[in-house]
Amino acid sequence: MTARQHRITARLSAAVAALLLCACDGYPSEDTVPPNPFDIGNAERLQALEALGAKAYRGERSRFALDGDCTLRVTRSSGPQRERFDQALVPGMHVGISFDKAERVFEVHLLSDSGPQARRLGLLLRSSAWMQAAQADLLVQLMIRDCASAADLNAAPAPPPPRTAPTTQSPPAPAATAARPM
Repeated sequence: MTARQHRITARLSAAVAALLLCACDGYPSEDTVPPNPFDIGNAERLQALEALGAKAYRGERSRFALDGDCTLRVTRSSGPQRERFDQALVPGMHVGISFDKAERVFEVHLLSDSGPQARRLGLLLRSSAWMQAAQADLLVQLMIRDCASAADLNAAPAPPPPRTAPTTQSPPAPAATAARPM
């Protein structure tokens, strides 16, 4: 191939590459903007939580289910080992993130309340990425909030206040005012 043919081939290759690059927007087609967790329901939040649980930490996997009565079912597996717990999501519960320095992993726990003495009710997932742990935290917090709202709507209305018997006393007489000389 002559030098002139080589330059023409190189220019033609560069032009084709430029055309191909202009035809795509630079993002893979499977990347999408995740939905805002505040704008979706618990079913969609559960799907997002499932997706986070699938991004296992060192072969671990977390699976989630939510019953109609707002009982969260968590199944965590690591190889042949399985852990499962069920917990009703009730008002006052909280979610906490801790960091295990030895393993360099973030752990997301369901907590009994938000106080400093809150009991850990169960491990939701473990992740090497803080962002995934924070996403799981937010999703479960919103699930707790919406379960509490649903419980409030389904609760029986509060009974009316007790009726009091009418009083027979007359209202106090107005105080007499002293007349002032002008």
